[in-house]
Amino acid sequence: MSEEKKKETYKIIVDRRPHDWHEPFITGSEIKRLAGVDQATFDAWQDVPGPEDVLVADERKVDLRERGTEKFFTGKKTTTEG
Repeated sequence: MSEEKKKETYKIIVDRRPHDWHEPFITGSEIKRLAGVDQATFDAWQDVPGPEDVLVADERKVDLRERGTEKFFTGKKTTTEG
């Protein structure tokens, strides 16, 4: 008799709104989709202790298996043209 493994749910916060995520990893692109922002004009960031938050590129995977709730936020991409 095989037991079906229950999928773990990871609690995350995106732009101050809680979400349940059912995978152990999340990408920058998926964070932006949850936030409902434009993929091309926004970046996703991981809120980490200290002065520098971490940019989460579209294809970069963030491991959600650490203890606690991961927090992310989005913001318009800044250009440094000039």
